[in-house]
Amino acid sequence: MPARRGIGLPTVIALMVAALLVGSAFGCTVLSRLGGGHGGILSSGTVSLRESELDDVVATYVVDGKRHEVTYRDAILENGSLSAAQNADGSYRVPSADSVLAVARSQVISAEAQRLGITAEDAEVDAYALATFGTTDLGTIATAYGMESDAAAVLLREATLMSQLRDQALQAEVGEAPAAPAEPGEGEEVTMTQEYASYVIGLAGDEWDGDAGTWVSYDGPFASALADYEITSSGATYEAARQAYYVAYQRHIAALSDYSAQWTDYVNGLLGNASIEISTLAI
Repeated sequence: MPARRGIGLPTVIALMVAALLVGSAFGCTVLSRLGGGHGGILSSGTVSLRESELDDVVATYVVDGKRHEVTYRDAILENGSLSAAQNADGSYRVPSADSVLAVARSQVISAEAQRLGITAEDAEVDAYALATFGTTDLGTIATAYGMESDAAAVLLREATLMSQLRDQALQAEVGEAPAAPAEPGEGEEVTMTQEYASYVIGLAGDEWDGDAGTWVSYDGPFASALADYEITSSGATYEAARQAYYVAYQRHIAALSDYSAQWTDYVNGLLGNASIEISTLAI
């Protein structure tokens, strides 16, 4: 029986992107705001601000009976730079309602982290920046996102706090994404090798019976997906290994989605205890 080709790489990429969107769609991950907010202006009658109005309060929120304020400047700086928001006549564009909400939400989450004794020391912020951006250079990060360095520093610290809060609040661990199998030599896609057998069996885990040299059950995810491939303890093809990779990656994406859903529920619980008001709109 001819080998069945696995799902295409574009499908895997789409699944991965979908999982990432699940993680940021509720707008509470600070770094998801680094490119700027979206949404309508705060007031249909006001489209620009004078410099003297930048520190006016645009929103308030109450947590545990304490009132906090968000200014126009706060919203602009957390989504870019003042110069980027400036019009030709020297006035400033009014930030979107979504942008203002994002500031308040992030501060609520950061406050919860601090309440629990979570800190974001410089070394921790650097580690987060390196893992996320591949650099600890604040100027490089700020420039890449069109932000002022001071504002980028605040965002990075907030993001580090949130990351640590998430790790503490959620018990589940997603783990690392599986590594793709090594590419075969030209024309060797259907050559059975020990290397690919070990790869497939390693991904399959307890679905594979090492003593019997076969599947524990043919109903498992890996056994079902690899039903059309010959696999032994000493041999499997690249095509089989690639199919096993797709199965493992889909499981990883599903775990990411579940983890993200747990975080969303947790954050929504925090926000449910906060009263946020923007201008004349109550949220």
